[in-house]
Amino acid sequence: MENKPTLITPYCVVVLVTQRAIESMLENSGQGVYRDTHPWVVAAQLLAQAQAAQSQMAIIFASVGDEQEAVYSHWSIIEKVDVLSLTSNRWESRCEFGELRVVNPIWQDIDSVMHKTSEEQILREQVEGIRTLRMPLQENQIHPYAICETPVFIQTEFQAPTEPVTPIS
Repeated sequence: MENKPTLITPYCVVVLVTQRAIESMLENSGQGVYRDTHPWVVAAQLLAQAQAAQSQMAIIFASVGDEQEAVYSHWSIIEKVDVLSLTSNRWESRCEFGELRVVNPIWQDIDSVMHKTSEEQILREQVEGIRTLRMPLQENQIHPYAICETPVFIQTEFQAPTEPVTPIS
């Protein structure tokens, strides 16, 4: 039996796709491969670090329909990121992901997710008590992908279960 990681990284990847692409993914068992012509070098490095730490990394799909604003519609766990150099100036990145899960409507707004804060800023928060400014993601910052803080709705699915409290008699 394979021992799957149960921790989630504090950062995730956000991509923007069409509603038609989401529908196609859902028709094909709700899991699959997202392809991009941009090299996802940093995303691949972050995933490798996560896997080395026995953690998982999420991908959030923002989708846009006809003349609508983009909203988060689904998310999943990244299984693999391959970055291929096709020619000297052409790339293909392939991001394999597991089963798609629906994003709760209260988290669908693009600015409900924040850009990933630097490690130095997080250290300042922890050590110096300096509050770090969080920058909400904007739709025009997603292409080709954005690295963001993993939202609470994903983190809560990976928290260790708590034991029930036994009342004192």
